[in-house]
Amino acid sequence: MKRWICGLAATAVMASGIHAEQAVEDELQASSEEHMREELGVNPITSPSIAELLKQLEVFRPVPVKAIEAADHSASFTNRMQTALHFGSLVADGFLLTIAERPQDVQNIGRELIRQSRALGVGERLTTRSKSLLELSDKGDWVGMRAELVKTQEDVEQTMMELHDEEMAHMVSLGGWLRGFQLGAINTSERYTPAKAEILGQVRVMDYFLDRLDTLNPRLKATEFVTSFTDRIKKIRLVAIEAQGSPPSPEQVSRMRQFADEAERIATTRVDASGKLAPAP
Repeated sequence: MKRWICGLAATAVMASGIHAEQAVEDELQASSEEHMREELGVNPITSPSIAELLKQLEVFRPVPVKAIEAADHSASFTNRMQTALHFGSLVADGFLLTIAERPQDVQNIGRELIRQSRALGVGERLTTRSKSLLELSDKGDWVGMRAELVKTQEDVEQTMMELHDEEMAHMVSLGGWLRGFQLGAINTSERYTPAKAEILGQVRVMDYFLDRLDTLNPRLKATEFVTSFTDRIKKIRLVAIEAQGSPPSPEQVSRMRQFADEAERIATTRVDASGKLAPAP
């Protein structure tokens, strides 16, 4: 009996030790990830949450479906920055398509997300997400699909952080914000309300992404592509500042829409190896 009790005690101690080791390992992993996020400038204090930004798109109804249909979702690019921006744009389009309840279109977006994630070198983690998105689409679970798209964006960000691909992690988020902003501006310019305009006028979000653009590799930052793209984001910010704490006016929303259209057009324009924009057709 004594031997049995001793054995039981030893087992309990061992189990306790394993549990403690696991707890320490989990804590170290969480601490490491948090440190990495802070190192890359993506933490809750400095970084706007992609979930928060996407959730705000729900107010922009009816969804400007024609603008989404006009986009070339299957576009491919020869550089990682445009690929990253395009990936974020796809997430925003997919999110709005769930609001418009367009299941087939959402499935098409899901397939493109897989293809683009492979181009970014982070495709492995997206396979399960894509399957889940298709299953939720078949069920008509719009809330579930929106949650899955947010997780897709977060998975890509996390994978890029693990690969220490700081710059492109930020560009994925920027692409999602810009596309959501552009589509929101289209809706607001056609059906203006102060509540919608107020969401568009969030200068802190623009400041964050401009700061991220400013930290790009100097050679990349000096290219015509990046300077032109950054210029349009700055122009959007200047219009938002004009509102001086009030929701942007209909005229200001119209101007922000114009600059967002231009920024999105630049983001999808072909560029050569030196970052020079292809001439307009």
